[in-house]
Amino acid sequence: MSDKHNLQRISTVLAVIASAFFAAVAIAGFQRTNDVNQLLLFLGLAVLSFVVVKFLFVGISRLLDKIDPS
Repeated sequence: MSDKHNLQRISTVLAVIASAFFAAVAIAGFQRTNDVNQLLLFLGLAVLSFVVVKFLFVGISRLLDKIDPS
């Protein structure tokens, strides 16, 4: 699949930033409370945030494809 709008790098950077935030919250929260459930919840949110950001950029790319006539 070609990247006509050069969104691949931007989406990857933003997805990594979002997931790194939740991973940092997971680690900080676990160190403070020693609650494994909290750790797993926020690590799951980190993975989910990565997928959501990538999915949003796929939608943005499709929208731009529909708008761009060339």
